[in-house]
Amino acid sequence: MSHEFKTFLTMAQAIDAVATDFGQYGPQPDLFRKIGPLILGNDFKTGILNGVKRAWVRLNRNQPFTPVDDTALGFYFIHVLETSEKDTARIAKICALVFQTPARPGVGEGESGVWIDSHMNEFVCKRCGNCCRKLGNVCLREDRQLWERLGRRDILSWVKEEQLDAGGVQYRIWIDPQTGKPAESCPFLAQTPGKAAFYCAIQAVKPLVCWEYPFTKKHAQHTGCKGFEVNERN
Repeated sequence: MSHEFKTFLTMAQAIDAVATDFGQYGPQPDLFRKIGPLILGNDFKTGILNGVKRAWVRLNRNQPFTPVDDTALGFYFIHVLETSEKDTARIAKICALVFQTPARPGVGEGESGVWIDSHMNEFVCKRCGNCCRKLGNVCLREDRQLWERLGRRDILSWVKEEQLDAGGVQYRIWIDPQTGKPAESCPFLAQTPGKAAFYCAIQAVKPLVCWEYPFTKKHAQHTGCKGFEVNERN
């Protein structure tokens, strides 16, 4: 099997990716109804409550089913995935539904996990600049270290170091050095003169999060990226 345009995730990484998806896009009722049986088996069903279709969960075989709102349901799904026995075929089916792309159980670097199609072979950047205007981001320590080595104070002035509760550090990017607030768009987004096209003024040293965007076709669709739209004829 060719691994071009495919991403391998270990079982733990796959579950983390699902959790990130839930956190990023919030409750996804249609998706949750599809993956509920895969995660909870016979302890999941749908029913009508006050005229509205709801998810019902049985926490214990000796207890009745109870309705669960979709926000709580997402957290419960992740809890079960993290604490139950891992089945690569089942996790692959869940990933295929969550990420809206083919996913297959397999092995990568000697570890069992899931191969996920990225669809990036279909991606063509339209230079619309939506990602640079709309997305709030964080950068990696490695990004900051690169800019420090290069003496790029122009970039570093837009990076804010934040202390996390667990004692770690997070680097938020494109924080206005004058106001301390997130910029309305990336300060290094530039427009091609005379054209409705944009480009990155720090392309060679842009953050890893920018290099990897849009990660998946689903992420592109949810964040205003036009890179998977069919090219219009001139």
